[in-house]
Amino acid sequence: MFNVSETFPDEALEAALVLRPKLLAIARRITKNTVAAEDVVQDVLLQLVSSPLKSDVIAPAHYLLRMVKNQAMDHVRRTKREQGIFVEDKAVGCSSGYGNPEECMRQCQAYSAIQKAIGAMSPRTRMFYERHYFDEVPQKVIAREAGVSPALVCGLLREAHTSCLDAVGAEDHQLPACARAAAKRNEEKYQ
Repeated sequence: MFNVSETFPDEALEAALVLRPKLLAIARRITKNTVAAEDVVQDVLLQLVSSPLKSDVIAPAHYLLRMVKNQAMDHVRRTKREQGIFVEDKAVGCSSGYGNPEECMRQCQAYSAIQKAIGAMSPRTRMFYERHYFDEVPQKVIAREAGVSPALVCGLLREAHTSCLDAVGAEDHQLPACARAAAKRNEEKYQ
């Protein structure tokens, strides 16, 4: 077991302790992260404690600088590889880009409400709406192709868009099924 009070005659360890700020700066420049840089330097120091440098190392300070650079680059490579693995898991898994399940549910309900509103439109209005909002066809082009006035297209699009907004708004304020049933029972009870 390691005794903390024991002194180290190792020249490399002494040089590392003197060069510690410079070693941290090098590691920080490579990793672009202060905490990771401290971990890298600490790992190098622990390597020196566990297995001191051989006596044939002529310039221990330069050797230490190279150790820190190599360790920092290894850390960056390992971090990138791990991020790549986790990014794949996110894409394959059931994580949501909305941030939380409630937001995802609200978005799905809004999408469903818009689909119902579009489905309830007349075929001509639906075609105008889809061409304008989804295919980004200008209103003038739609009017020319359909042989109607641009004012008619504009009015139909405004009505269609308002009905979609109303459907989303109604969906947001709609009570869950159990709450609606309870409210209905209360109304029947007091009538």
